[in-house]
Amino acid sequence: MSVADTSIEAYREHKDTGKVGQQATAILNQMSPDRDYSRKELARLTGFELASVCGRVNEMLALGLLDELPSRKCSITGKNIHPVKLRTHAYQTTLF
Repeated sequence: MSVADTSIEAYREHKDTGKVGQQATAILNQMSPDRDYSRKELARLTGFELASVCGRVNEMLALGLLDELPSRKCSITGKNIHPVKLRTHAYQTTLF
């Protein structure tokens, strides 16, 4: 079984058990697998409050659904941030 298959299986299990809720799923659905996002960029993209996005991102990092990347400037705030990116698998085409 590949890493992608294992991660997809783990995601489905977390979703089925309620560990990944509606907000996290909505965030994942908005993320493109070929780019990274600051938490502020995700808040703007989804319309969720920044605090909600930060909480969901932390949960998804802990579940292994996202990777945190090296520092870059946020396109919104201009501050140095550690963006997040979908872990290398095809969430959107496979799961949603």
